[in-house]
Amino acid sequence: MLAGNGIIFAMATVLLLLPSARPQVISSCDASTTFAPNSPFQANLNFLVAALPANASSSPAGFANLSAGTASRAYGMALCRGDANASSCAACLTVAFRAAAVNCSNNTGVVMYEDDCVLRFANNQFLDFLDADQWQPGELSTKIIPANTSVPSVPAAWFSAAATSILTAALAASSNSTAANAKKYFATGEVDFDPRIYALAQCVPVLTPAQCSSCLGILLGEIQFELSSKPLWVTSRVEWCDLRYSVQPFYEGETMLHLQAPPSPSSVTGPQTGAAGKKRSSAAAISAGIVCPLLLILILSVFLFTRFRTRIKSTEYDNPFKKISRAQCVIFDLLSLEEATENFSERNKLGEGGFGAVYKGILADGQEIAVKKLLGTAGHGLHQLHNEVLLLAELQHKNLVRLQGFYSHRQDTLLVYEYIENGSLDNYLSDNREGHTLTWEQRYNIILGIAKGILYLHEDSSMRIIHRDLKPNNILLGEGMEPKIADFGLARLLGEGHTHTKTSGAAGTLGYMAPEYVNHGRVSPKIDIFSYGVLVLQIITRRRECWSDDSNTVNLLTEVWNHWKKGTISQMMDQTLDEHCRNQQLRCVHVALMCVQAGSGDRPEISTIIYMLTRDNIELQPMEEPAFFFGSFSHRRNLHSSNSNFVLEDIISVNEVTVTEPYPR
Repeated sequence: MLAGNGIIFAMATVLLLLPSARPQVISSCDASTTFAPNSPFQANLNFLVAALPANASSSPAGFANLSAGTASRAYGMALCRGDANASSCAACLTVAFRAAAVNCSNNTGVVMYEDDCVLRFANNQFLDFLDADQWQPGELSTKIIPANTSVPSVPAAWFSAAATSILTAALAASSNSTAANAKKYFATGEVDFDPRIYALAQCVPVLTPAQCSSCLGILLGEIQFELSSKPLWVTSRVEWCDLRYSVQPFYEGETMLHLQAPPSPSSVTGPQTGAAGKKRSSAAAISAGIVCPLLLILILSVFLFTRFRTRIKSTEYDNPFKKISRAQCVIFDLLSLEEATENFSERNKLGEGGFGAVYKGILADGQEIAVKKLLGTAGHGLHQLHNEVLLLAELQHKNLVRLQGFYSHRQDTLLVYEYIENGSLDNYLSDNREGHTLTWEQRYNIILGIAKGILYLHEDSSMRIIHRDLKPNNILLGEGMEPKIADFGLARLLGEGHTHTKTSGAAGTLGYMAPEYVNHGRVSPKIDIFSYGVLVLQIITRRRECWSDDSNTVNLLTEVWNHWKKGTISQMMDQTLDEHCRNQQLRCVHVALMCVQAGSGDRPEISTIIYMLTRDNIELQPMEEPAFFFGSFSHRRNLHSSNSNFVLEDIISVNEVTVTEPYPR
């Protein structure tokens, strides 16, 4: 067994596996040959286990192939999904090796298909199959993962046409070696169908463009055959390429291709069945891959024309915001924003921000927006706002509020954001009215979504960004209650290669700031981790307050820790939560307590947090008492009196609850 005494997992402490629409763990085991424990092949395989995840995760393409040993040589190949970051890539491959030890015990030839990666190892040089005289796409053994349910109330032929269109476009883009993709042979796309369809295509980078196209063509033919049963989504894979689609977003990052939905067909013949039908579908897919680049150029040209025709010429006054016109946001004119907000009427006012009021507006084309009307924008305040606009103009992530544009004229500055209809998380923590109670599924998705947004800021954006003011007011909830991190006025950038810096004074909200930031002004990603831990505890306990000057009120971290040590943590949880999900709720509390440890080095990275939240079979480590755990109130008073830059949250009453349930660990 690979899990025996001879295995050394250099990547044993894994960091992250990105959640997806549906977990995939599929194995292909060659039982024709096996190896014995402590054999030379196992020793060589141990080397691959230790080295291959690191090699692939450090590669720009997320790909690596490696061989080890002389006698009983072991060959390995690994490819991570194009949207996976380094930590998730390494973690996925480590888990794939572990799964291989269980699913294909002692087999010398194994292919493992995880959601974020594919792993292959064998006792022969399987890359020889890619030689021009040996490449035979018809011999590929594909793995099909059909959906369990069907698309409701959608004509099968119409859905099939929409799915085929975006899959064909993704196929063409990924197999085009000259395409300006972030990673070779990788493309994502979506089609404006109802339901919206998302697609992904990827090939191993050692394939030629023709091999990639033919490989994906085989998979497209398989998917078209499966479309006859109207599945919600289908994944088709071999070790050399991957083609999939879903009616839910399943990849990270900005979509590369956008298509309009095809017209509703009056009569469309369903996909052919049987082997002959599969071959005809495959041939059609390959043909589509040849002509699609021309169609793709036309589509992108129309998209770019539509995207930029709404841009309005900027005013020519010397204002620092003028420099932002190069970023991906529109320069609005004042008249348009006044009409959209009914001249900034009080009934359209959404609330007060740190630098002015925020108003809801509706543009002439019906698009809803939120307009931040800035007041007193001069000196340091103007610098912070300029910082926020520069950041948001470059950041693109589904869990960050999107800046759509701005207006600036001398001292007047208006920032235009996407409108987030459900307001801030703070409203759902303090409002007990009907309709303002979140289900556990919604809360878990909020907890996970915030973590994904932080992951983008800390690891995946062009600069490492520390938010510094994560709190319920700065988490907005979209149409599906998906969280979006807002308010980057205090954000601080760390240059490439830097992990921490120091500021002259702490600026943020009392209760959410890490001790090293409060006491010494040290800025690192771990101060956002601390704030995130407090946020998670608030979401689970539904406590709006986390800190109080009232000498009769214990702070949130102290209360949670006391109940955790006593085994009565369920008494602090919101009693509207579904008790059937109690273990998952307790896991979230455990992770949150790890995030609020006093020492920054004891707090996990955000990638590790996501891994722990999404893998309930991973045992969590015990932790010490959290920061700001007070046995007496004098310590809290001293801390507050020594810092004058804090912003205190409003205090509300604490609701007592009485349910107890142990956490199995």
